[in-house]
Amino acid sequence: MHVVVCIKQILDPELPPADFRLDSKAEQAAAASAAQVISIFDENALEVALQARDNAGGGKITAISIGQPSAIDALRKALSMRVDEAYLLPQDNYPQLDAQATARILAAAVRKLDPVDVVLCGREAGDWHGGLVAGFLAAELDRAYTSLVASCTIERDKLRLRRQTEDGWEIVESATPAVISVTNDGGNLPRIPKVKDNMLAFRKQIPAWQADALGVNAQGVEGANGALEKKGLYIPKVERNCEMIDGENSTEKAQRLVNKLAALQVI
Repeated sequence: MHVVVCIKQILDPELPPADFRLDSKAEQAAAASAAQVISIFDENALEVALQARDNAGGGKITAISIGQPSAIDALRKALSMRVDEAYLLPQDNYPQLDAQATARILAAAVRKLDPVDVVLCGREAGDWHGGLVAGFLAAELDRAYTSLVASCTIERDKLRLRRQTEDGWEIVESATPAVISVTNDGGNLPRIPKVKDNMLAFRKQIPAWQADALGVNAQGVEGANGALEKKGLYIPKVERNCEMIDGENSTEKAQRLVNKLAALQVI
């Protein structure tokens, strides 16, 4: 069985707020000196794929990522976790991507990799938290879609999925080919690569598939959000003033506080 895992490289969510920067010209988070990592839910998806292959006794796993050249590092991390192949889809080929456009590009890559039995995505990206790409991807590929999956077992030509619901957990059977979004769970924490696997990953070639190689019209992939106009992206400035409320006793202090809040029209 061939499993494809879609991953995204993002700024490390553990980045201290004081170190966060914005590129005002590009209107995006600056990443030159900040650590970049695989989105955590995509790491969960990688682990689910690896566990499914281990339990099935074999299979092939391919990782793909739309990103800047630095996304090669994320793909090498996937290779060090024992993914078989990895491909970069250079983001510079395209205008700014929304979820629908991202899904169209990923769908073109999946078709190029066919036959593909299962496509795994994290339930949402760890930076914008949209949670839409997997659903759009299933629609683009016209495949069965199951969301919020914590584990996957391959049973011949079917999948046995454990998924999270508002009322607990449920077991779902899905035919293949299928698209699955993966949520985090104690059973799919990403494994730590071995030193030997890290070394092998850095020796492996990671091809870059340009838009023409995918048969994609780079200017025609925009989704509905392409009509939106961004007015600006900035870090809000919060100004705080502290004023001590004095008084002879607690009753007087409370009354002065109420008067102050009333004057500010807070109450």
